[in-house]
Amino acid sequence: MPRSSRASRAFIHICAATAALLYAWTISQSAYVTTGLQFVTPVLVIMLTHLVWLTLTRQMAPGFSSVIYRRSAQTAAGMAAVIFTASLIAPSPGIANFDALEFVQIAFIVVFCVAVIAIICGLIALCIYILFQAIKWLTNRAGPNGPRSRLFDYGSLVAASLLLAVFSLEGHPVGFSFAPDQQSGSTVLINAPPQQVWQVMETATSPDVPLPGILMSFPQPTEVAIDEGTALGATRKVAFAGREGRGFLTLHVVERSATHTTFETRSDTSPFAQWVGFKRLTYQVTPKGAATELTVSLQFDRLLAPAWFFTPITRAAASLAMGVLAGDVKARAEALPKDA
Repeated sequence: MPRSSRASRAFIHICAATAALLYAWTISQSAYVTTGLQFVTPVLVIMLTHLVWLTLTRQMAPGFSSVIYRRSAQTAAGMAAVIFTASLIAPSPGIANFDALEFVQIAFIVVFCVAVIAIICGLIALCIYILFQAIKWLTNRAGPNGPRSRLFDYGSLVAASLLLAVFSLEGHPVGFSFAPDQQSGSTVLINAPPQQVWQVMETATSPDVPLPGILMSFPQPTEVAIDEGTALGATRKVAFAGREGRGFLTLHVVERSATHTTFETRSDTSPFAQWVGFKRLTYQVTPKGAATELTVSLQFDRLLAPAWFFTPITRAAASLAMGVLAGDVKARAEALPKDA
């Protein structure tokens, strides 16, 4: 490929990526920050940019839709790779207490959030490319209305645009959302009687307890400000810090029996509140002979769309977090003297 041609191709990829990110940034400053408008529509912006470029350079020969899909996938994939790499350089929430200048903290937040957008755009653009390549292959012998016809080009672009537009509405207040109510949990077998398990649960898990490496990308607990145990009416207030800032998650015991205690969220100003709505945290204790089975579960609302991307991520992260809480109770209960 001639050097000038490579330069022009790189230029349009940069323009398309820049336009998509500027659009996403604009949406992030609006009430639609958690919807598909921020995470899905940028792919439409990329496709439109490539369409305009092909039109201006008079490259609209039959089959131009495949060129748009391929180049859009390349733009989105390149954008995701570059920004994700940059996000790895940003400090993790685990060291979010450092005294940095405000604009530096904001820069880290922007890079991290943009990386998520870029990854989603890359996956969507790749799926669109594969989908219409499959359609092209299936209609390869369709004669004059096949994949090399303008009818196929315009028809497939309209279909792709409508598909993206519909899923861009996910999470909109007057639109739709797929299963935002979620629950994750973790179960452990503790070699200690229930009374010892309840005894250690009167004290919250320390923020110093090691977390799985994957959770280091999420806000981290930094302090247990209030800890009144597990009795009915007790309050537990935990401070969190992350790239998005600092705040408190305040829980209140609303149910207590011999086998379980349930904390309900009373207020949440932590960084999590921007994309997850915590609802109820339950510790279920079941005697198993001389041992005890403990299940820690969390009910929450997933606030971010699209569901196909954020549901598995939030559920997996919540499950790992519940595993940390359950594992800490197990370690402390088994460390107590048997006659404690």
